[in-house]
Amino acid sequence: TIRGLTKTFNDGSKKAFRAVDGISLDLPDKGLVVMLGASGSGKTTLLNLLGGLDVPDAGTITYDGTVYGKGDGQAWDALRRHDVSHIFQNYELIGHMSVFENVALPLKMLGIDDPDAIGTKVRHALSSVGLDNFLNRRASELSGGQRQRVAIARAIVKNPKVIFADEPTGNLDSVNTVQIIKMIKAISKKRLVVLVTHETEIANYYADRII
Repeated sequence: TIRGLTKTFNDGSKKAFRAVDGISLDLPDKGLVVMLGASGSGKTTLLNLLGGLDVPDAGTITYDGTVYGKGDGQAWDALRRHDVSHIFQNYELIGHMSVFENVALPLKMLGIDDPDAIGTKVRHALSSVGLDNFLNRRASELSGGQRQRVAIARAIVKNPKVIFADEPTGNLDSVNTVQIIKMIKAISKKRLVVLVTHETEIANYYADRII
């Protein structure tokens, strides 16, 4: 639940720009919600606020009855570790690390140190995106489509409540775009996925709701 969310850049200067202006929304606990709009319309800023990657100037976000706002740094840290995951346009993988190591990172950040538990979760996540045979491949050796699949596996491995995807197909060709969007759509059957795009066809065909 989002109430009165506001974010201004360069506040107090002649270049001040209000990217998010008093936004209020109610989002479901599962499904694919697509934020559709032109570049510069504030989509990514709003997504970053909802996912705790940026701090609002005003307003609140409520997850499962807990209210988060400006100044709630430690609470946001805990939310990001446990309940929220992100998928980025540029994948944001660590190139010199293996596929296995990249996907295992969120689990280690949660404090899970049992190798068997980590191995089971990572293999299950990679299997779900068709990359269970790429465990030991370096991330830098993968194609763009394969990297984004690894990024999806990393996002789902800790079983988050919400996934935020910012232009996840922006660097992919048409074939990989369809494959990735279908994976994201399947993931949204069990949890909320909020996806940012400027591609109207993707939004109209796959979204449960368009903002």
